[in-house]
Amino acid sequence: MNKENEEVGLKKQLGTVQILLYGVGTMLGAGIYVLVGKVAGYSGTLAPLSFLLAGVLAGLTAYSYSLLAPRFPKSGGEIIYVGKAFNSKRLASLVGWGVIFTGFISAAAILKGFVGYLDVFIEFPDAVVIIVSMTLLSLLAIWGIGESLNVIGLITLIEVGGLLFVIFVAGIDMEKFTSQFSRMFIAAPSYDIFAVFQGAFLAFYAFVGFEDLANVAEEAKNPKKSMPIAIMGSLFIALILYVAVAVVAVIALPLNELSSTDAPMADIVADKGPHYAYIISLISLVAVLNGVLAQLIMGSRVLYGMAGQNNAPKWFHQVHRKYRTPILATIAIAIGIVVLAIFVPIVELANTTSYVVISVFVMVNLSQAKLAINDYGIKKCWGNRKFLLPLFAALLCVVFLLYKILAEV
Repeated sequence: MNKENEEVGLKKQLGTVQILLYGVGTMLGAGIYVLVGKVAGYSGTLAPLSFLLAGVLAGLTAYSYSLLAPRFPKSGGEIIYVGKAFNSKRLASLVGWGVIFTGFISAAAILKGFVGYLDVFIEFPDAVVIIVSMTLLSLLAIWGIGESLNVIGLITLIEVGGLLFVIFVAGIDMEKFTSQFSRMFIAAPSYDIFAVFQGAFLAFYAFVGFEDLANVAEEAKNPKKSMPIAIMGSLFIALILYVAVAVVAVIALPLNELSSTDAPMADIVADKGPHYAYIISLISLVAVLNGVLAQLIMGSRVLYGMAGQNNAPKWFHQVHRKYRTPILATIAIAIGIVVLAIFVPIVELANTTSYVVISVFVMVNLSQAKLAINDYGIKKCWGNRKFLLPLFAALLCVVFLLYKILAEV
């Protein structure tokens, strides 16, 4: 790489709304279209409470990201946070590769889901669909971060519209809502707090995605203003939508049907007319591609940031002179996603991904707590929310990890 290339940096062109929609789209993905039924399988009619609890838990970690992202507005945010807090290049590198790994697996799994949705409408060989769709998404990602996030923003609006469509078509019977409120948010026969927490553990993964915003902070026009609003705002929007959809699902479908279905959104509107279910299926198809593009952008920025910190081969820090996007990092991430999607049984790797994501959250929260100690001193920190909330969030993430380990023993 010559000196001229090294002087080209990522283009700062992202506004608050673009980053906000990116966060909402990354969290929504296709998850809520199937996840609400699975959560109800654990917590029954208390599924809305499980989503509410999961959103609060995720919000604590999001708070740490909202403090760190504007403070260190660089690609590969988690690497910077851990490196600055603990002064350990090895630990920072480990966290960075963990983030890239989860992006690989998540995008590959989502891409397989896209193949499954597409088969409903038209059938092509899986490998062809994966390669062609990934090539098109890669070209879009290389073309520009602004263009990519505009597409993600548009699809996110379609996703949100789909959820609002389900809520509108199904309708919320206020009489039923009032009479069943306690069964959805306080207590329900045959379900205890442990069941609610089991549902919340699963629902927690519907909120994973807000952390991706930290990796586009370097391309934000005003990261100090945009990042806190986008991170906390996107999580709040997702929380409101998730709880509302869970309420509609619990009211609209019998519990045994809700907990056993793989397509609760389609089932909710199917009684209103078969064409409604078809519309939701199309929205789900588009939503899946949104998730892949978001993970591709996130992974390429982390790899770019790692190369800039000498934690990955330096050529991944190369930026396209015209489009000012990390071209080689994007291509490398895309190839990795394609290989995994075609050859690797993703289900076997999903649990490992969960462990890595929560472990990264532990380190990010501890990084914010450590930096707060550096800023204010240990004595003043015990009354400071910038220390206490991240420390509490780290402890909760450790509880998540222990739960996962014990649940599988």
